[in-house]
Amino acid sequence: MLAASFAAGCGVPAAQGPADSYGLDFSLPPQVRQEARGVILFFVDGLNAEIFSEMLDNGELPAIKKYFVDRGAFAPRATASLPSSTLANQTSVVTGLMPARHDIIGTEWFDRDSLVFRNYNSIAQKNTVDGDHNSPTIYEQLDGKTTWALFFQSHRGASEFVENRMSGGVSYFFGWYEFVDRITLYRLKMAAHVARLRNEWPAFISIYMLGPDFRAYTKGIDHPLYREAIRHSDYQIGRVLGDMERAGLLDQLHIVLLSDHGMHRAPHHFMVEDYLEKGLGIGLARKKLWETTSFVKRAEYYQKFNAAVMVCGDGFASIYLRRPVRRNGIAVGFENWLSHSTIEDMQNYPAGEHLERTVDLPTQLLGHPAVDSLAYRCEDGAVRVRRCDGEAEFKVHEGGLISYRLVSGNDPFGWNGHVPAEALLGPPMSGREWLAATSDTEYPDLPQQITTLFKRHRLGDLVLFAADGYDFRD
Repeated sequence: MLAASFAAGCGVPAAQGPADSYGLDFSLPPQVRQEARGVILFFVDGLNAEIFSEMLDNGELPAIKKYFVDRGAFAPRATASLPSSTLANQTSVVTGLMPARHDIIGTEWFDRDSLVFRNYNSIAQKNTVDGDHNSPTIYEQLDGKTTWALFFQSHRGASEFVENRMSGGVSYFFGWYEFVDRITLYRLKMAAHVARLRNEWPAFISIYMLGPDFRAYTKGIDHPLYREAIRHSDYQIGRVLGDMERAGLLDQLHIVLLSDHGMHRAPHHFMVEDYLEKGLGIGLARKKLWETTSFVKRAEYYQKFNAAVMVCGDGFASIYLRRPVRRNGIAVGFENWLSHSTIEDMQNYPAGEHLERTVDLPTQLLGHPAVDSLAYRCEDGAVRVRRCDGEAEFKVHEGGLISYRLVSGNDPFGWNGHVPAEALLGPPMSGREWLAATSDTEYPDLPQQITTLFKRHRLGDLVLFAADGYDFRD
């Protein structure tokens, strides 16, 4: 397989080559070039906004400055989706919907109906994402046009999908992430060749580049290799665009540079699963079973436990809790997985091998320094977000308008003086109005996103958000 990897990667340019050429032939017949229209999306995973902006200002990213900033529009700030993780955000890009709308609510989730634990981080399950939602994609909207997805996992409807399984698999295994990205960019040679055969330039090309993200995960964002991975992305993209410019294509196309999420510093780690199971005595299901195990076997396994945890993007944890059954106030078991626990259940949740005691899960979890805040749904459909300094409630009313109510504390989100008083004290507002009101705060768009997210059946009963300096991985 190693030989196959190198064979498939033959011809891929070295990292250091001409700054304005990747050696790609984008020539087209004159009429085809004149009529060429389309979008090329460079999706660079895991760019920390602070570091990226610093490098851009310092002149370390000349290609991005030349081709994107100077020639087009640059958005230095954006509102993150909730939760913010790669496969959820890839699906958002191609559907135009937030995760709470298209239902890919993270890189992991648990379906209480089918008893399937999805894990897109695994090689075996990463290609299941397209079958896990039914929202129309841009590829499907462009049906009849040529579209390409280069190593872009959310690709349903694309006429051409290139996964790099053979050429990039071994390189990825050995941690040659920048080489994987160069292989991906080199696949544009195929797109250009097909364009000449069909006499039509592709309407949409999505290109996934993983280098910065994986350097950050393996080394941290303060490691020199992280910045080098960003420079590498800039340099190779510049080489590709140089070839396009010489071919007279650049002014015919829209080129987009996008990152799905940032990266943060997390020197401290908090394993939510270990804390629940070993620290609090909760019966936690550890196996992540999916369709390769029969439903009967999945049901047999998950029936033995009363809780499951999904961690997404390292700083977001969703806890699924079966509802306790009590007789004369004493816990005797649990309902099936279809029943959600209420906040009252969670505040007196059975624990121990024989359910001999109860724990206040929200209080215990929020008391840990790794947890910044938690959220849960109320029986009336409202969603509450609790932090150490207070709790607030968001409720959706007729017409989709959302109200805010302070339940306890003074100002849990630091909105006083930053969000208009009429938003905090007045009548319900639309999601767009809430976005405008909260866009300059640390919690932009929270009312719309959190209330919509808690409508999804794949979300748990209790959601945790990591504090600064912590993540939920080991």
